[in-house]
Amino acid sequence: MKDKVKGLIVGLTIGSLISGTAAFAASSQIEVAFRSLKYMFDGVEKVPADGKGFVYEGSTYVPLRFVSEALGKKVEWDEANETIWIGNNPNKVVASYKGGTVTKGEFDTFFATQAIFDSSYNASKDNPDYQKSVLTQLIQNRILYGKSSEEDRTAAKNSAAAQISAWKSQSGEAKFLDNLNNFKVTQTELQYYLVGRFTAENYIKSSISDTQLKAKYDDTLKQDKDAYTIASVRHILFGLTNDDGSAKRTKEEALKLAKDAQQRLKNGEDFAKLANELTDDPGSKNTGGLYADAEVNLWVPEFKKAAIEQTIGAVSDPVETQFGYHLIKVESRSVKSFDSVKESLRESLVQAQFQQFTEKELPGLIEKIDLSQ
Repeated sequence: MKDKVKGLIVGLTIGSLISGTAAFAASSQIEVAFRSLKYMFDGVEKVPADGKGFVYEGSTYVPLRFVSEALGKKVEWDEANETIWIGNNPNKVVASYKGGTVTKGEFDTFFATQAIFDSSYNASKDNPDYQKSVLTQLIQNRILYGKSSEEDRTAAKNSAAAQISAWKSQSGEAKFLDNLNNFKVTQTELQYYLVGRFTAENYIKSSISDTQLKAKYDDTLKQDKDAYTIASVRHILFGLTNDDGSAKRTKEEALKLAKDAQQRLKNGEDFAKLANELTDDPGSKNTGGLYADAEVNLWVPEFKKAAIEQTIGAVSDPVETQFGYHLIKVESRSVKSFDSVKESLRESLVQAQFQQFTEKELPGLIEKIDLSQ
């Protein structure tokens, strides 16, 4: 037999299949024929580093690790579960942190769910830095979940259920589930993702003290004394352009109309009634020209100045802005109290608190990240 070498392989094991080595046990013997085999992959010859192929009862056996890796698939032996993993191993630990680990399967599910909320996902999903950032977010959520109170967790579960219910109402349950299927995500997985995210947010919110919020409130007022000023203002606009942007009238014509209306008000006509009749502002036409309890910082500078400085109840002379000429009557003006803006301040500090945790505390809690294939 020129092309064969007869021999005995005894007690062939999983280990020999992976590595190509032979193991012997006195209790079990089989006769095989070793062959000098050539392995061609898409026209390219590849030679195993160790282990030979052999023929047994008409079938040819070759080392599993060699074939898999030649095809670009990683092979792992899971001793605990006596399992050979070819390619993706969902049980592989891709990250460890103080208090827990993340497996490849857990990360893959979180990563797929992230696509629902991240518009940059498709462009970034193959970027190792992006993958690491998503894994870091998963670890962050888990750590913050562990720090959170039962109240924060319960609120997160309720918020997640309400969000899913709202999505179902908007698109219909069948469409909602179909959309999830397109992302390869189940409703349970989405619920788990949302609970983790909402709990992390709730924990951060709960960790922001009233002292921090008051300091933010005072600092904001120090930087801008009108930051929390609100006013109820009526106005009549004599605009310069039509809705389509075309010229409606000249500045001179608008000013004349404003002065005429000012005289009518001096003669005792009702401001709200006249606004409904004359104003070119569609946003306040049906409210008698009124913007109630509006933040003055939202208005253009000239209008804002009048709202802040004008005597309450008085009608202004025509005020020029980029839109034309206004007659303005300030009905009330006040500054929002700390208690009234406390929750909006809390929301504004959440991102800063997240960033501080991510940059200063989280790195010391992560022990290992390994997303290599």
